[in-house]
Amino acid sequence: MSKHGEHCHDGHCGEEIEVCSCGNCHEKEEKGKLLPIIVVIFSALLIAASFLPFVSETAGKLMLTAAMLISGLPVFADAVKALSKFKINESLLLVIAVIAAFFIGEFFEAAVVSVLFRVGELMEDYAEDKSRKSIEAIFGIVSDTANLVMPDGSYKSVDADDVNIGDTVAVLPHEILPVDGTVVKGFGSVDASALTGESMPVGVSEGSAVSSGMINGENTLYIKATAVKEQSSAARIAEMVEEAAAKKGDAQRAVTKFAKYYTPAIIAAAVIISVVPSLITGDWRSWIYRSLILLVASCPCAVVLSAPLAFFSSMGAAAKNGMIIKGSRYIESLASADTVVFDKTGTLTTGELKVGKIYAAEGFTDKQIISLAAKCEYYSTHPIAKAIVAVNGETDVREVSDYSETAGGGTQANAPEGIILCGGERLMAKNDVDISALPKAPVYVALNGTAAGAIEIESEIRPEAAETVKKLRKLGVENSLMLTGDSAEQARKVCSACGIDDFRSNLLPGEKLEALEEIKEGARGVIYVGDGINDAPVLAAADTGVAMGLGTQAAAEAADVILTNSVLSRLADTVWQSKRTMRVLKTNIIFAVAVKFLVIALGIAGAAPMWAAIFADVGTMIISVINSARLMKVKRY
Repeated sequence: MSKHGEHCHDGHCGEEIEVCSCGNCHEKEEKGKLLPIIVVIFSALLIAASFLPFVSETAGKLMLTAAMLISGLPVFADAVKALSKFKINESLLLVIAVIAAFFIGEFFEAAVVSVLFRVGELMEDYAEDKSRKSIEAIFGIVSDTANLVMPDGSYKSVDADDVNIGDTVAVLPHEILPVDGTVVKGFGSVDASALTGESMPVGVSEGSAVSSGMINGENTLYIKATAVKEQSSAARIAEMVEEAAAKKGDAQRAVTKFAKYYTPAIIAAAVIISVVPSLITGDWRSWIYRSLILLVASCPCAVVLSAPLAFFSSMGAAAKNGMIIKGSRYIESLASADTVVFDKTGTLTTGELKVGKIYAAEGFTDKQIISLAAKCEYYSTHPIAKAIVAVNGETDVREVSDYSETAGGGTQANAPEGIILCGGERLMAKNDVDISALPKAPVYVALNGTAAGAIEIESEIRPEAAETVKKLRKLGVENSLMLTGDSAEQARKVCSACGIDDFRSNLLPGEKLEALEEIKEGARGVIYVGDGINDAPVLAAADTGVAMGLGTQAAAEAADVILTNSVLSRLADTVWQSKRTMRVLKTNIIFAVAVKFLVIALGIAGAAPMWAAIFADVGTMIISVINSARLMKVKRY
């Protein structure tokens, strides 16, 4: 079944489904959607009217001929256009079948084949439109205009492309944020579902980082731009989704190549079946009719359309749910992967630090150690200091004085208890504090020159990490590893908590890449999940690189899949969606091919009527479309 207009390129049905990034280029197409439906209805009425008792045989044949021509005209034109370029496409199969049926007097079959063929095309158009719109919806998150705040406090509407880094824009209630930035005035909430797939509003206030594509709530926000429009989150998502639609996987390329050689072979087979037995038996009409069944049943549209429609539906649904898959090839690799490799910080952990085990020296308690450390670290902005202050709760620093901080060393302060030191080994050595009785730790606490205790600092493990690893194992991703630059002790703790099989620690970025290459040698397919700049080379080298969020541009661009909401559990959802897609694709192809071969065999034997050939073409096409449509909704695994 051939496609026309923008959905058909060089006559190859289903070879490409275009994505348009503008908002109005399909306006003419929208206006013309009603005409094909009217044509089909009118043609069907002509066929029905030809059987009315008061209609003569001649008038009936004219009505059937008119129905055939009216409904089949676009297909005839497509076949002629292809032949003029010395190409043979699948439209030619139908044209030959319809014309041959007409000349042997099978007017009803010729008309019905043409009308049902058009019905099938309308089904294809509907399914492709739904798939395309699910992708095009992503482009709606890019705002074309911005309210630029002027020096006098007023603002004027400008092209969003004209907003520079450092400019302040006013985002009115319910407007789309035009660029990434930081809130400098105002508070309220934003809807980030277009970027993350999560429907819960996000509270923002002065100092909050916000991204383009978010929808403002009830209050006006003033945003200081931190990126120009083309580098902002929404624009990057739209660009990646558009590029993804153009990347074909092995299955899609194989199907396209199959169609190129299949059609000429079927035409040759039909000629042989109609001519050779007819010369032997003299029964030309019977064998030509059987060859027509072969031509109609053999139309490969259900097979050719299955791959792009399934992949496109799946990628569109995933993008709307915060999972950008950059091409059908990555759906294939996700579906076949048996090994997953994780980075630690920001991937299995949140990147937030927390206090672990506390070691108190003789004469001190754990509570005293944390209290002393919190007083000393209270004014520090270091993440470790924040973790210590947070775990202590309310800290009384009214009598704390002479606070000082050494970059990379630690802090010092005077408190009612005495002089407190809090920091690493260097700070303790500089102040001649003996810490030999305490275990190794990132933070030591000393009071009046004597070691009081040590504090372990741990990364907070994502609450969904263990469940994600468990789900991946159920999905067939049986092997799990972690590559990290952290210590072996910290790596072991994280792996144990997450249920990960093995780890490699103390790795530099280059060593991570070497480790991944070794892992790939013994695996069927490897997924690597990371989020930082140092992960970009490893993300690019993996069979499928998955980036956690859009925060780091290098990682997002090197990755093949992006979890825009940075929720690790979406990794299992993405693998599940990929496996669903491949199952649907294989089911469609196997069903269509099986039905076609059965009808062709019966048709050549003279045991299959024309309606069976029509079902083998249009029927399998409609069933494939309905089956693929299930992929337009992502299911959580």
